[in-house]
Amino acid sequence: MIFLAGEWVPAWLAMTITFAVALLGVAGLGWWVLRGDALNRASEEVEEAEPHDATH
Repeated sequence: MIFLAGEWVPAWLAMTITFAVALLGVAGLGWWVLRGDALNRASEEVEEAEPHDATH
């Protein structure tokens, strides 16, 4: 039984680290996308707020 515990503990630790890194990556990517979307929406609002010149 000690032999099996010796195999499962490092495997569990490695999988925990793997899932933690994946979770951080997905959260970071989501944050990056939402930040970019917010910047794009803000720039659209600025363009719409500018007065349009009828001569152009």
